[in-house]
Amino acid sequence: MSNIEESKNISNHIIQAAVLIAEELHRGQTDKAGVDYFESHLTTVGEAGANWKEKVVGYLHDAAEDTEYSVEQVMQMLKGRAGNLLAENEAKEIKLALELLNSQTASSREEYITRLMQSKLACQVKLNDLTHNMDLSRIAHPTEKDYARIKKYEKEFELLKDYLK
Repeated sequence: MSNIEESKNISNHIIQAAVLIAEELHRGQTDKAGVDYFESHLTTVGEAGANWKEKVVGYLHDAAEDTEYSVEQVMQMLKGRAGNLLAENEAKEIKLALELLNSQTASSREEYITRLMQSKLACQVKLNDLTHNMDLSRIAHPTEKDYARIKKYEKEFELLKDYLK
């Protein structure tokens, strides 16, 4: 097996570990359209990732925010399922992105969006998250509240996109 094939196998194993964790932690949750949260939102954001780290963080981005688990606990689960395949520097980068993506730890939405700029990985996953969140076709009967939320998301999207340029 070549180094490229081996690297791809390792990356796929880590992604699969994240998929299983996300599916387990979000079991029974639904999105704004009433659809299974893992199958709709997390799978969409995870699969939108351009590389394995974006996929891993995409699947896990809401774990500390929408479940009883902390980022530290989620990372322990990931390390446990990925075995020693997850290098320490990669684990640190993923952990930082997950910490930054937890909006509950920010004092305001503005602080939350600004602090995402500490990590290109967190920014890219947030762009993928916002892209899916802005898709009103998922909601059968959008309300004025939905349209207002989309308007806010569009501004945040442009800000983060400009940062990544």
